[in-house]
Amino acid sequence: MQQPFENLEHLKQLDELCPIHGVNLIQIDRELKMAGEDKPRKPAPYCPICAKELIKQKERSVVEKGFNARVYQKTYNVLMRDSVIPENLKEATFENFTTETTEEKQMLDFAKGQVQKYLNGMNGNTLLTGGTGIGKSHLSVAMAKALNEGFKEKGEPKRVLFVNLTEIIKRIKEGWNYGGGASLTEFEAVKLLQSVDFLIIDDLGAKNATIKPKSDWEQDFLFDVLNNRKNTIINTNLTGQELKQVYNERNYSRILTGLEGNSFKAFGIKDKRYSINTLKGGQDNDSQR
Repeated sequence: MQQPFENLEHLKQLDELCPIHGVNLIQIDRELKMAGEDKPRKPAPYCPICAKELIKQKERSVVEKGFNARVYQKTYNVLMRDSVIPENLKEATFENFTTETTEEKQMLDFAKGQVQKYLNGMNGNTLLTGGTGIGKSHLSVAMAKALNEGFKEKGEPKRVLFVNLTEIIKRIKEGWNYGGGASLTEFEAVKLLQSVDFLIIDDLGAKNATIKPKSDWEQDFLFDVLNNRKNTIINTNLTGQELKQVYNERNYSRILTGLEGNSFKAFGIKDKRYSINTLKGGQDNDSQR
């Protein structure tokens, strides 16, 4: 590599040494018009070794920037690009989760604690159970964002995905009804849900008027996903007994993987949506599900 300015005339070697490399500094012994300056002047002396290192550093920076962009496409960017996050939950964070009762504060602390466990290297599932409208979905989105940012800050970006399983299944079945126009095939869905580092499943087995087992197809679909995962965060309004009614034994077993100390039951918190709607005269507000 050519030394900076070595193809220029009027180079002068100075007696002054570079404090880092101990070599003589070099200066162009003529006045030059410097960018952004009105009057010509002699450029500042420079160390030829420092100059070479600076060039290499800039080259590395360009390469690393391009590399990081490709890495983020496959990891950090997955959350906001591929997730199915309801519009009213896109701004959900730990900071804007409202807590009025002790149990709500405990649920918030639990969610924050789980994120820290994962950042510290824990493997296993997290289960958040409780009634409808208490903020489980809000906290699940907040956990997804905190994991995404936390691993990025560690320099270890991960693939984090937030989905509503009911919506995923609905999209797959639409393809059955309308032939080749499917927006998501079963194969694509399973591959996506299996491949991410952290999968957040929102409202698993959403409770209807009647608690009944899922179809064999849905059972097999969920098993294909959970059986090939290490870290899955699940929230549901089903109790433990209801989960056993809705899902078969092998799925129930996969849901419980690594749950020792990693589950939270919040059936004492009132429906936040009901309270907000009452105050607003019945307006729809699902900001904390």
